[in-house]
Amino acid sequence: WLLTNDFHLHLLSLNMIGLYTSPLFTSILPARVGYIIQQKRKQLGLTQKELAGKTRFSKYMISKIERGMHDIKITEIQRLAFGLETSVKDIIIGI
Repeated sequence: WLLTNDFHLHLLSLNMIGLYTSPLFTSILPARVGYIIQQKRKQLGLTQKELAGKTRFSKYMISKIERGMHDIKITEIQRLAFGLETSVKDIIIGI
């Protein structure tokens, strides 16, 4: 809990000085995660529509995630990892 609380305080302090909302901070991580998701999907030979069906996301959402246009949450990474037959750890390590 303390680590999580410290993390949230750190994000709050970054936001107060404008770093958390800067384009650099908000665009790199979603784009990198999206690239990893796309590569893993292609390795399995899945279409976006097939991955959407396995994860209960829409094809549109899969597209947004892969293009880095969605601020992805850890619970969404968990769903994608399941659909990609991999672990959250494998996705995160690729970042």
